Amino acid sequence: MQLLYERAVETPQSLIAGIEAREIAALLDMTAHEFAFNALYLDGKGFITNDRASNGGEYHFNAIMLTSAGIDVVEDPVEMDRHVPITPQARTHDRRRGRTRRPLT
Repeated sequence: MQLLYERAVETPQSLIAGIEAREIAALLDMTAHEFAFNALYLDGKGFITNDRASNGGEYHFNAIMLTSAGIDVVEDPVEMDRHVPITPQARTHDRRRGRTRRPLT
């Protein structure tokens, strides 16, 4: 979400047109499966919206847009941690703050 927020600040039309899902996945060094899992979760929470299509039960995400609820969460670190906590399974790099964190044990 932080990446989408930064892009929206730089290029406000990205809130309307979105950002290609494969570009986001590549920037975050995620597989298509990892990205789909996270995108479905954030979409379900109402923080992002997307232009997606289903092909034989497999989701293909095309354009991802940050919603107003997503902007509010990104702008409030306490809300970000409450709604989208870093879990022990998360990678050690906390992309929200741009620093490396030790995994929770």
